[in-house]
Amino acid sequence: MRERAHPNRMPTIDTFPDPPVAPQIDTPVIQTQDLEHNPAPETRVSNKGIKVTPTLNEDEDRDLAKEDEEALKSVEELEKQYRGQVPS
Repeated sequence: MRERAHPNRMPTIDTFPDPPVAPQIDTPVIQTQDLEHNPAPETRVSNKGIKVTPTLNEDEDRDLAKEDEEALKSVEELEKQYRGQVPS
């Protein structure tokens, strides 16, 4: 008996398609240089002789003390939990 090609079957392809091309993303370069600024010794700002001292007002000082107390309490609770565990 002679073989006939089935009408619904796709013919086999001997060659493989080209691999897909990797996507190319072109990112624009944003220049952050101030175009109106002309760097020169005359335009430089000197901070020579300036002393900066940080200051805290009473409210900030109280807030920091409260945070310290809360942190110490949480450390104590963790230590209690670890002491209560049985070593395995």
